[in-house]
Amino acid sequence: MTTVADRLPPRPIEWGLALRATLGLARDTTRTDHVFTIVQALRGDAFESNYQEFRATPHGQKVLRERPDLRALLADRERLRAMPEGSLARAYLVFMKDGELTADGLVEAQNAGVDPHAYLDLDEKRRYFGDRVRDMHDLWHVLTEYGSDDTGEIANLWFSMGQFTSYGLTLIAFLGTLDGIASGRFGWPRYCMRAYLRGRRAERIASAPLEEWLPLPIDEVRRRLRILPTERVHPEGIRFGYRKDRRMGAIRRRPA
Repeated sequence: MTTVADRLPPRPIEWGLALRATLGLARDTTRTDHVFTIVQALRGDAFESNYQEFRATPHGQKVLRERPDLRALLADRERLRAMPEGSLARAYLVFMKDGELTADGLVEAQNAGVDPHAYLDLDEKRRYFGDRVRDMHDLWHVLTEYGSDDTGEIANLWFSMGQFTSYGLTLIAFLGTLDGIASGRFGWPRYCMRAYLRGRRAERIASAPLEEWLPLPIDEVRRRLRILPTERVHPEGIRFGYRKDRRMGAIRRRPA
């Protein structure tokens, strides 16, 4: 196991691997495993910078000490269902049911796309941080109201780019924006930019005690995180998928 270091050296970017995975994603946009491969190949020093920001926060330090299992909590639907109506937990359940998604789906996609040895250069705390950010993904959808279709995934990626640095996700978000322009959606770049600025202005969700906030009213959680109301950011309304039965695959796929 890697000894915990104050700061890891920059990781070389694997351009060849990233290119192959990008071409694979272009051929089949439902292949979420390619997304994780791109993120891993283009990791560079971005992951370390995000980790350092996280561990510098009081809650980040608490979480790294206690390491609560967010994924196990999100997978416990009976426990979430027992939480109050109108809470973040109940909104999460609706989102997962509507999208036919599971809390374990992201883990399966990550394991399919990333070499299991790729994490060996990370200590347990850094691996925990990476897993935690991954497991929060669907909660970000719920908090932003961006859907699980292709359009919602790209908008959620742009929001994420406002929250933290990821060269791989930036590439995928940019390609998704170009795809929308090519399909004749000329207001799409403005929509994506608004999602990005919304993420920039919000508190860092990765450092928030979402486990503790699941029973709270969802609007209260948004207020605490300073996530601007959807109607203010997107007065024209939330956009939905522009191609029937097509999903970007950027981050998520339906379980088999």
